[in-house]
Amino acid sequence: MTAKSEISIRPLQLSDADAVQRYASDERVARMTTIPQPYPPDGGETFVKKAVEAHANGEAFYFGILADGEMIGALDLRSIDHENRSVECGYAIATSHWGKGITTKAVELMLQFAFSDLGMEVVRSSCLSRNPASARVLEKNGFRETGEYASEIPKFKGEPFRGFQLTKREWLANYPKEHG
Repeated sequence: MTAKSEISIRPLQLSDADAVQRYASDERVARMTTIPQPYPPDGGETFVKKAVEAHANGEAFYFGILADGEMIGALDLRSIDHENRSVECGYAIATSHWGKGITTKAVELMLQFAFSDLGMEVVRSSCLSRNPASARVLEKNGFRETGEYASEIPKFKGEPFRGFQLTKREWLANYPKEHG
């Protein structure tokens, strides 16, 4: 039996560009995310530079997902609405780590940051309707489905997406010991 990986998140850093390039170049990851396919040869470096700058400016927050210290994916908090204290989250992880509960744990850690550190009241997310694994990540973290809609994202134009939302009140009710 293998030991469970130690999962953590930390702000993306420039040294993560190669790891991003590896997982983002995988067509299976791109099929379920807004990551372009084929992924450009400098895509990892370009993405990480923009992410680090946005994070530093407080425009969006990008985190690396680490399993036993190895950077294997990323998540973000974007579309920050300070007036309504809401934000959207997204994530992608290397296919070699799918189905291990890593993304669920990483999203849990990101919610701590969104609600406790940023003071958000609502976190929203969405996933392709054909991606039930992503929906499970959200459901396991207490998100409730808000409905299905046709995507306006050019890559997925007209495809059905499932919307999700989690309020701070719901989050606190689900995790009183850890977050109360």
